[in-house]
Amino acid sequence: MGKLGVVFDMDDTLYFERDYVKSGFRAVASAVADQTNVPEADAFALLWGHFEAGTRGTTFDELLARYPKIGASLTIPDLVTVYREHAPTIELLPEMEALLLELRAQGVPLGVITDGPYVSQRAKADALRLEDYADTVILTDTWGKDFWKPHPKAFEEASKALGLPPENLVYIGDNPSKDFDAPAQLGWQSVRLRLSEQLRFEHGDGEYRPTKEVRSVAELRKFLSQLK
Repeated sequence: MGKLGVVFDMDDTLYFERDYVKSGFRAVASAVADQTNVPEADAFALLWGHFEAGTRGTTFDELLARYPKIGASLTIPDLVTVYREHAPTIELLPEMEALLLELRAQGVPLGVITDGPYVSQRAKADALRLEDYADTVILTDTWGKDFWKPHPKAFEEASKALGLPPENLVYIGDNPSKDFDAPAQLGWQSVRLRLSEQLRFEHGDGEYRPTKEVRSVAELRKFLSQLK
């Protein structure tokens, strides 16, 4: 297929997203403790407990419902800001870092495409030092939410940045609801990395299925080596 270029999703592909959530909740719990007399450990335990129980989108409401006095100092938008703007404590999956280094040593052009609010995605990319591994890191919120996946713009830009045609590119992602639409429409290959620790591990296929599904980074490495 000629020279191969590999582009990765970030959240729950290069690192586990639950680690970012935990880091954000710790930052929120610390802010709560600074502004109120609610102990940091108690605030964090409530937030993380609800997350582990499957609560999504209303976790801060649950915190204020349990500790109403927090509302006198911090609103939910305040808590969201703390969460999104904190400097996250996250790391690349060890096997994934080894793969990135291996591909880079082989001269494989590498990219990252990620959705989400710009400030939080920039902080994640910085914490993971993605510019040390990838030739291009594309934060789709640079152009606004309308250009988040499955919009094809980021994939078109990655193709230009890496200097490779669609048929020489493969995208690695985790989210079947949006990660594989644009690659399929543009003629890329794609791989769903499906790990039990991911937040969307149980989600079924979306409208566009990936070229390949793998259940480990080792299996991903084997597949990519077959494409070269």
